[in-house]
Amino acid sequence: MINYWPLKYETADMRRRTVDGLRALRGLVRDAMPGATLHETLVLGTWNIRNFDDNRFGHGPRIKESLYFIAEVVSAFDILAVQEICRDLGPLKQLMRLLGPGYGYIVTDVAEQDGGNQERLGFIYNKAKVRFKGVAGEMVLPVRDLIARGDQGLQPARSPFGCEFQAGWFRFLFTTVHIYFGKESQGTPEYARRVAEIDAVAANIAKRADKEPCSYILVGDFNIDAMGDPSGNALIRNGFEAVQNNLGSNMDRTKFYDQISWLPRKGTVRQTRSSRNQGVLDVLSAVMNEDQFRDYREAVEATVRGQIDKAVAERAELLAKSRDVSAQDKRIAKLDALLADPAELKAYYLKTWRTFQISDHLPLWVELSIDFSSEYLTRLRNMAGAQEKPNAEIPM
Repeated sequence: MINYWPLKYETADMRRRTVDGLRALRGLVRDAMPGATLHETLVLGTWNIRNFDDNRFGHGPRIKESLYFIAEVVSAFDILAVQEICRDLGPLKQLMRLLGPGYGYIVTDVAEQDGGNQERLGFIYNKAKVRFKGVAGEMVLPVRDLIARGDQGLQPARSPFGCEFQAGWFRFLFTTVHIYFGKESQGTPEYARRVAEIDAVAANIAKRADKEPCSYILVGDFNIDAMGDPSGNALIRNGFEAVQNNLGSNMDRTKFYDQISWLPRKGTVRQTRSSRNQGVLDVLSAVMNEDQFRDYREAVEATVRGQIDKAVAERAELLAKSRDVSAQDKRIAKLDALLADPAELKAYYLKTWRTFQISDHLPLWVELSIDFSSEYLTRLRNMAGAQEKPNAEIPM
């Protein structure tokens, strides 16, 4: 449970909006996801939290209640891989303060290479359920496995990040990715690079998995349109089992960018038999939805005015240098028209503004079994002699 008490110091309107949103999110989680257990199951997920949070695109920054809503979603997971964490870790630290001392995080350095977008990858986890085992690293491909681009060999645009964790009897190397996107069309060089990047990462992990005594889980934003296309098949080709995400994890539920997959070690990765053992959490149906535009209109208008102020300042700088300002004039006129048209302002709220407050991706989750005690006892019972290693097949 997150720290709600700071809300008592907020304005009545902000407190009302936030409490209503938190209640809606708690109801969504209760209806969509399984209840937490201490030893039997692990709720694991992945979420691309859009541009968290440097406002480089001018559609933010996030308001306070957005951080409460994000924290409420994160708290539904035992461990969550996150993508698009920005250079400034201040917003992440604010989020962690809301989650409280029972949660920990691990993130990478900033991706400075071409296509890296100055982003970080990381994990947030419930320390009462999950232990970090002290092993962490960003993937560096061997020269022979570099991604071909003309006569060059490339590393992934954002280095995949892996950490070793343990939950109960389940020991796993958890890797998250944010795969290069480029262009959507399958005939483009950018699309080919995307497929090649997934192939290279998956193949590298598959090779490592043969040498390590734990299960490998690979999740993240793969920018996959569908599992049947070349980008989706890149996972399957390398022996990964993928959660069948048939619901779509983008805001419009039409794309399958986010995936959870694994290389099981002798059957130790398995979903629970529950009817609710995987899914997509439709956060934007509960908070900042269409009916709530009136609650956020003032904040949306403030964002647009901030964009106008920036465009006016850029225009003044160009004028001082005797440069063309026609692009800035068009931009200012367009933003002025947006403010004057309620329908267009609402469309901006739905399609853009709220995705920079929450995200344009939805969290993808799976429930795994982590209690192997029965199998372990059976193995002990059936041992032929004391010289056998009782934990040879069951990770401790």
